Amino acid sequence: MELLVIILIPVISTILICTIGRKSIWLRNTLVLIPAVVDFILIAYLVRQVINGASYSLNLVDLPYFAIKFSIDPFSAYMALSMTFLWILTDIYSFGYMAHEHAQISYYASLTLNITAAMGIVFATNLITFFIFFELLTIAVYPLVVHEETEKAYKAGIMYGVYLLSGGAAVLFGTVILYNLTGTIQFVPGGIPALASQSKFMLTVLFVLFTVGFGFKAGLVPLHTWLPEAMIAPTPISALLHAVAVVNVGVFGFIRVIYNVFGAQLYQQMGFHHVIAVLASITIIYAAVKGLRQKEIKQMLAMSTVNQLSFMLIGIASVSLASRLGGLLHIYFHAIMKITLFYCAGAIMTQSKNKYLSKMGGLAKHMPITMTCFAIAAIGIIGLPPVCGWVSKWYLMEGYFNQGEPIFSIILILSGVIELGFFAPPIIAAFFKEEEPGAFQFERDTSKFGNEAPWTMLLPIVIVTILAVVFGVWGSVPHYLVKPALAGLMGQSF
Repeated sequence: MELLVIILIPVISTILICTIGRKSIWLRNTLVLIPAVVDFILIAYLVRQVINGASYSLNLVDLPYFAIKFSIDPFSAYMALSMTFLWILTDIYSFGYMAHEHAQISYYASLTLNITAAMGIVFATNLITFFIFFELLTIAVYPLVVHEETEKAYKAGIMYGVYLLSGGAAVLFGTVILYNLTGTIQFVPGGIPALASQSKFMLTVLFVLFTVGFGFKAGLVPLHTWLPEAMIAPTPISALLHAVAVVNVGVFGFIRVIYNVFGAQLYQQMGFHHVIAVLASITIIYAAVKGLRQKEIKQMLAMSTVNQLSFMLIGIASVSLASRLGGLLHIYFHAIMKITLFYCAGAIMTQSKNKYLSKMGGLAKHMPITMTCFAIAAIGIIGLPPVCGWVSKWYLMEGYFNQGEPIFSIILILSGVIELGFFAPPIIAAFFKEEEPGAFQFERDTSKFGNEAPWTMLLPIVIVTILAVVFGVWGSVPHYLVKPALAGLMGQSF
């Protein structure tokens, strides 16, 4: 019953938003908030039960060749808890950001429907269920990508659709082959046993299909090029794309395939973990260098996301327990830090009407709270204490040093140095340089906090910034969730 409510309530709310949401802003905003809040409360309740061994499942369709089934395990609970919490903040942030925007009903309807898509992916027990909601997420995000309804937005939407639907086709093809080889597409802790007896050629074919399919959403080079273009979407959607939903489910797909389809042992025997580590390393350095060349704040953050997603991949594909934990922790920590950066970027763009990194001189005098939060999150992304990014990166580097492959740890350090190169200049300019004449176009009296964004935007910024510091100082907090999650994926305890 709990899973049914979690999946269906956003659908019901979406219908109500479309039909009665125009009657009042208060009613519409309530309908937008209810699904995320209810889902978060239910998942928070279920987390402890699941970690203690409780089982929850839901079978919507159960046919021999087609089954839509859901269940909650420690890993899915780990993912869903952060997703729904950050969704609540994004809803609140949107109330301020979208106050004077057009097409608000379609925006909020699409935003709410995507909760169902994300939860369907997280709780899917097999690849066909995963695929259905994987594609639903792609389709439901499309109206948000083209929200501006300009020629540039529609071109970005076409690119987004072609890339991600192509990735979905690769996942479907791999699913069909997997079923023909093993007779099952069920996610199995520790991997599907029947795969171990398959030929190296067929295992490689499966690996390539799933790597391509999930690589599009996870931003692996050269499959990442849609992602910067999608930055034309409203900033709350950019935050959601890069920190919570689309790109994270690409990483989620890799995790399910590595641990619940192949199994970590078979994946390593075939050498696939080294392939992913190399691809991720190339992506990390390429995206970091590319970030140095960006002129607009959202484009720079987009390349930072491409870079950071491969931190997760290089961790989860490792043979080291420490690096695996680091990869899973970085899903949480990156989400918190990157959504902070995008929230700050949206506040800067809406309040100052400036989107260029080169024109941020003196901005901290006008928006001290926003720029302080931006600086804190940037420190975390770079991997410096006391912000949470250093905790997960420490685990990643420790694992690769201990397994005798320090080159990958060195790549992570080098990436941090390059990231410092594109985060430091705008922050230094904002706090220590003079304002360039005409750089900002503030509208006075738009906020109770001077030139800061309205409280509906400022509150989420402050909350996620505090969380980033709390987890950086008290990094053991997420271990309550991440260790059971990894143990469940591997089908063993440690």
